[in-house]
Amino acid sequence: MQINVQLYKVFRISLAVLLVSCTTPEHTQEHTQEQELNFISEMKGSVEIQDNGKGKYKTAYIGDTVNTSDKLRLSKDASAKIMCNNLSLWQINSQGDFPVSKGCPSTTKTVFRKNISTDNTRGLNNPKIPYLISPRNTAILNEQPTLYWNSISGATNYLVEISSGEEFKWTTTVSQPKVTYSGNQPMQPGIYKVNITANNGASTKGNDDSVFFIVQTKEHISQINSYIAQLQQKPLNNNSKSFALAHLYRNHDFNAKAIELLEKSIKEGNQTTAVYELLGSIYQKIGLNQLARERYLSAIKSAKGEGNLKVQENIQYELENLLSYSENK
Repeated sequence: MQINVQLYKVFRISLAVLLVSCTTPEHTQEHTQEQELNFISEMKGSVEIQDNGKGKYKTAYIGDTVNTSDKLRLSKDASAKIMCNNLSLWQINSQGDFPVSKGCPSTTKTVFRKNISTDNTRGLNNPKIPYLISPRNTAILNEQPTLYWNSISGATNYLVEISSGEEFKWTTTVSQPKVTYSGNQPMQPGIYKVNITANNGASTKGNDDSVFFIVQTKEHISQINSYIAQLQQKPLNNNSKSFALAHLYRNHDFNAKAIELLEKSIKEGNQTTAVYELLGSIYQKIGLNQLARERYLSAIKSAKGEGNLKVQENIQYELENLLSYSENK
């Protein structure tokens, strides 16, 4: 069972609607293939991709997604490791052409899925509002989360309200833009809304009040931990494991954990195009558009250095979406 973050629209309509269980629907073979995510984790030497098994081969990069209809071509002395959608690791250590369908076949047990939803949570991130930064529109692993929000100039304290329907409400006042939940009432699986009001009157109410986080069921968290344990056993370097784990967290709606992992990876020196792009997409998804823009710009700079035109085009499109939304508001 799991609670799906994509149901935030339902949450906006009624806080009483809590999705505490959700069964995974059966997919047709075609539908499953459309959602499967396979990506290049590591490579050395000359590696190329042929889209849909047709046309010219193009240079491959770390983090590139590959479909089951694609082909990979490795030159002499090249090698590649592809993380498959079912958590298996496909290793290629010889020269030649390799259909992705052979190394990462389609399966009904998909763990990694493409981020196919286009219904992003948009936020203006008004600097005069104490908008929530974390955990924001995400599932959480900790039932005593620490909340962070935008600091307001001139504010000396903040009233924090966490609620879930009529069954749960917790309030506290703090002097810093940070607080850890310390209520006596345990947080049960469900959707929790957050509102923050500064003592100068600035508030998320009516400005950024569609923000929430989700406490998942113990069963779902146990499943995620099982996936994590499997990933940790893969013969990948630390940067590759962090990137794969971030994909895993994001795919299962643990956006805050994915962000934490990627930001840490960047600080430790893993400043690659793929990391910046993934991080930007998660920030955009949860409505932190300024942070999304910053990470996207870093990704474009890195992609230009690689000569990666495809990523530059993709990110430029997302940047235009962010700009268009801000202008329309």
